[in-house]
Amino acid sequence: MGKKNLRKIPQHVRNRITGLAVDDIVVACVKRISKEDIQRYAHLHLRLNGNTLEVPPPRVPSENVGKYCFINVHGKEVVRRDLPMTSKSYSVEVPNWGDWSNGSHDMTWSRDVYQRDFIPPKELTLSVDLLGEDTSSYTIKFSVDQVLRTTEDDFEDDLLYNLNMLQEAIGAVDVFPSAATLAEYLDTVRVDWEILPPGTVDEVLGMMLQGKRPVSEQKQREMRERLSVMSRLNPQKYIAGTSGFLRYFGARFEDDFVVFENLNYGNALYVMYKDWEELSRRSRVDLLKGPRDGFERVVHTDRWATRLEDLVRQHRERMRRRR
Repeated sequence: MGKKNLRKIPQHVRNRITGLAVDDIVVACVKRISKEDIQRYAHLHLRLNGNTLEVPPPRVPSENVGKYCFINVHGKEVVRRDLPMTSKSYSVEVPNWGDWSNGSHDMTWSRDVYQRDFIPPKELTLSVDLLGEDTSSYTIKFSVDQVLRTTEDDFEDDLLYNLNMLQEAIGAVDVFPSAATLAEYLDTVRVDWEILPPGTVDEVLGMMLQGKRPVSEQKQREMRERLSVMSRLNPQKYIAGTSGFLRYFGARFEDDFVVFENLNYGNALYVMYKDWEELSRRSRVDLLKGPRDGFERVVHTDRWATRLEDLVRQHRERMRRRR
């Protein structure tokens, strides 16, 4: 929707930050949109239902919006041409003597390749807030749901990233002081956990939903599917977030092996090890920005269940060898 990506932080944004004289800011913009132009924002699930504007809940922008929105969903692989090349082995299964009826064997070869770094996706969400309306237009605020602290070392990198996301999605950028302090913001994304006993999938799902705000039928189906996979692997306990919103749930397989799911960011689950209680209380964005020690991220591809099964089996085998 917007212009080309920003290669540097615009001067008007720098001037705005200086004028705000606050430590905590959010990347956001306010636009007055005519009723005729609302359809241009359909990619954000903003639409008119008769004379009523339907404002969507916070969500991750579509990967199709632009380069930064794609990286926000899938992450980014960086080829390290500045580092020495390393040898990498490749294997394929081939038939014996060219005939599968004679059985098969693995054929392996090696070649030198550049080292690569994977920058994990942030999965930042975009919030849409209706500020006002008149007979012909709506005043709407669009904001990236991450509070940035100007004193942090990576502030400028994060700022440029978030500006580009908003530029791609909305076609305009600005910054505002955060509506709350950074500490208050982090309190909303950190989670306390409730440990639930094992049971059937429906019993566990019922315990997780009890006392929480309504969850859509689609989300309940997703939960049931993912709990079914966990149940087949015989967890010790199940876990659910204790806030009014059921955003996080999972299972504990060992004292140092816990799996977490997130209803709002359904692209991946997180496998955490011995420091899971501390890691799970950090914000997801903060977790992915730091070193990836103590956890693994399993993307929900077609083989995610097999990958989880392999991780559980490998961990249990290591536990048996230690005993």
